[in-house]
Amino acid sequence: MKAINIDDSGSVLIDTQKGFNVWMDVFEDEYGLTSDWNKYIFHLDNEKDMQIKTFQEDCNNFDEATSVAIQFYLNNNN
Repeated sequence: MKAINIDDSGSVLIDTQKGFNVWMDVFEDEYGLTSDWNKYIFHLDNEKDMQIKTFQEDCNNFDEATSVAIQFYLNNNN
């Protein structure tokens, strides 16, 4: 998994290396920088959406994507 782009709002595009990319929103809260998935709506009749949904439901993927996104954010917003 690796970060490949950042947009003007601070969202980081993650290459999952599973044939699709996902966005992580990076933002500051009372504890410092954190992130969350950008995609919340999934179409049950769309195979790619279901792949992303399954990927996002895995806590290990969330932890790794969060680390990758925050590091990329810090490296590209200084």
